[in-house]
Amino acid sequence: MRTIDLDISWFAVLATVCGISLCYVMMNFMALNGVASSLMVLSLASVGLIVLLTLTNKRFVHIDKAGICYRTWVKIRYVHADEISSLELQKLGPLRCLKVTLKNSRRLSFPYWSIDNDELSRAAQILSVPISEKGHHASA
Repeated sequence: MRTIDLDISWFAVLATVCGISLCYVMMNFMALNGVASSLMVLSLASVGLIVLLTLTNKRFVHIDKAGICYRTWVKIRYVHADEISSLELQKLGPLRCLKVTLKNSRRLSFPYWSIDNDELSRAAQILSVPISEKGHHASA
């Protein structure tokens, strides 16, 4: 059985750390030093924990013929292939986010996971679903 294992999106992690740092600077500028320091430590610890869990395979996204299996903080979740109506690669500059649309119109996003066009095509083929062009028309 062919499986696509998504890798961590280092760009998304870097963008998150930059966003946290920018918030820290702005809070310090507004003289909220104590709150800023506490939030900075908590936020960076959370990002560090996410990266550590991902690198040790405690967080993952696997796509195979049966569907999508992914693990959040503590729970493994499954989306069966027959529940999936389409896949989409949403782009925001260099950031690429896999979006999965379900037949009940619910959408799942995987922003901290890296997927390229070839992997997206393979995933759509494995799951027998189309690739949605919504994200591409919105940016055009």
